[in-house]
Amino acid sequence: MNVLLADTSTQILSIALLTGSSYEERLVDGNFSHSEDLLPEIEAILARAGIAMKDLDLLVVAKGPGSFTGLRIGMASMKGISSALSIPLVSVPTLDAASEAVGIYPGAILSVIDAKKKRFYFSLKKGGETIIEDRDGTEEDAIPALKREDMPVLVTGPDALLFASRIAEIDDSIPLLIDPEAPRNLSKALLALGLEKYREKGADDIGEGPVYIRRSDAEEALEKKMKEREKSGM
Repeated sequence: MNVLLADTSTQILSIALLTGSSYEERLVDGNFSHSEDLLPEIEAILARAGIAMKDLDLLVVAKGPGSFTGLRIGMASMKGISSALSIPLVSVPTLDAASEAVGIYPGAILSVIDAKKKRFYFSLKKGGETIIEDRDGTEEDAIPALKREDMPVLVTGPDALLFASRIAEIDDSIPLLIDPEAPRNLSKALLALGLEKYREKGADDIGEGPVYIRRSDAEEALEKKMKEREKSGM
C-alpha cells in the first residue's frame, strides 16, 4: 500500500511516503512557505520512490489545530489530489498525533502548539482516554487539570518547552516532565493514526475540513465591524 502524508499545521512542513518496500520522511523549515514547498516536495519524494501520483492508495493529512493558512494549504492540496485521481483521503488531528508519538507513558500527556496571542492549542490524554479535548486557551486554563494528576504530566508537542516555562512562571510547584524529544517528527504517528482511521471508518466525507478551534483574525475583524455598525444604527 502506497500512502502519502502531508502535515502543514506548523511552520515545519512534514512529508512522508510509505510504500510496500520503502519509507521516507522529509522535514522542511520554510517558515510557513508551504504554498511554495508542498507540491514540489510531494513530486520529489514520489520520484525518489519511483512511483507516480496515480500509484498512491491513500492520502493522509494533518487536520489541526495549528496555523490557519498552513492547514488550508495542506487540506486543499491533498483534497485536490484526492478528487483528481480518486484516491481516498483521511485527516488526523495534529494533537492526537503528538500524544501518539510519545508512545507509552504511565501518566497524563499534554500536547501543545503555540496558538500565538499568548494562547495555546492543547489537549490532555491519559491511558488512551481524553481528559481535555482539543481547545484554545491560556496556560492558566490547563492548571486545574495539571494539579489533579498524581504524577508529573508529560508535556509534548511543537511548543512543549514554551508552555512548561510559562507554567513554571505562574506556579513552579506543579510537577511537569518535558518531553526530551520535543518537538518530535509526527510523520509516523500521523501515518499510523491515518491508516487506523481508514481501516475502521474509511475515507473522510467530502465536507470534512481543518480543525481551527479559534476563529481567524478576519472573522473576528468582521464581527467587530458588524457590531460597530449595529451600535451606529447602520
